[in-house]
Amino acid sequence: MVADDGYDLVHARFAAPIALAAGLAAAAREAASAGRTVQAIAGFELRIPEPLSQAAFDSFNRDYVAQLKGMGLEVKGMMPATRTNVAATVGGVSEPSVYAVSYTVPAVRSARAFVLSGAPEEKSGDAATMLESIMQALSPSLDEIGASWSDTTAIQLYGIEDFQKDLVDKVLSRTGSAAIHGIHWFPSRPPIVGLKLEIDARSAGLEVVVKA
Repeated sequence: MVADDGYDLVHARFAAPIALAAGLAAAAREAASAGRTVQAIAGFELRIPEPLSQAAFDSFNRDYVAQLKGMGLEVKGMMPATRTNVAATVGGVSEPSVYAVSYTVPAVRSARAFVLSGAPEEKSGDAATMLESIMQALSPSLDEIGASWSDTTAIQLYGIEDFQKDLVDKVLSRTGSAAIHGIHWFPSRPPIVGLKLEIDARSAGLEVVVKA
């Protein structure tokens, strides 16, 4: 998701994850506190207790989409808000919860503002192979929205593999000046059983922590 011209993004992390329904409501209140409507919400970061089977994941999605529709986030039959949905391996949650939300505000900088949904590996194998497949999936998404890795203000990695050197070679070496920000690592698993790594990214002009 890319912000319209003249708008930037706020990335708001809750001090502690909030159970899904209450967390979605808290996200709407956070946007409203900045004078923005719920339609300004650009993305959610969710946490679930453990990875799901494909059938359970599909069921979760149906309920999640229904809640977003109830909030008024459907636009022409589509859900424009991006999503990352992972299971923390330490400090986890007991039920699906909202960890963070991104929403648009009038621009505070000239850089392109965007948020990319989490992308897991499309190829199995060692860490290098999996990371390479993720970058091959994310890079075209940036091209489509007219942005580049150098615009990125935060790159977030989810996984518990032995990937440190590969992370530098396969990811950071390809992100231009954004590499100065490093990578935010969350010991986590992607939402579907069998997947091992996931990466998301954003370009946001303001980072805040919200005590709901």
